[in-house]
Amino acid sequence: MINKELIELQRSCKATCVVIQNEDSNELDSKVVINSNLSDEELMNVLRSNKEELSYLVITKIDEINADAQDKFYHIVKDREFRGYKLPEDIIIVLTVKNNENLKNIKQELHHFCVVAF
Repeated sequence: MINKELIELQRSCKATCVVIQNEDSNELDSKVVINSNLSDEELMNVLRSNKEELSYLVITKIDEINADAQDKFYHIVKDREFRGYKLPEDIIIVLTVKNNENLKNIKQELHHFCVVAF
């Protein structure tokens, strides 16, 4: 069960993201969903193609990729940009994991920016 109030408190917060369980992302409206194993080119294409007003950038299954692959998401959260593409100021970055146990699979540097909302 996600804590929507805690998630909404992160709106417009710089260098922060929210972690929820994979299945809970269905409860979020107005979102773009990105699989964490997308290549940089695919990620850039998805970001550029979503011109509509979005509330959430959901990066799924962050716990299933290795620490090196998580680096790009660390920079997206920290800098709120990817390869020159700036994220909208009020978008909430959401990472998903399988369960509470898998929180340990999030790279430590990235985990420092995370608010767990389940």
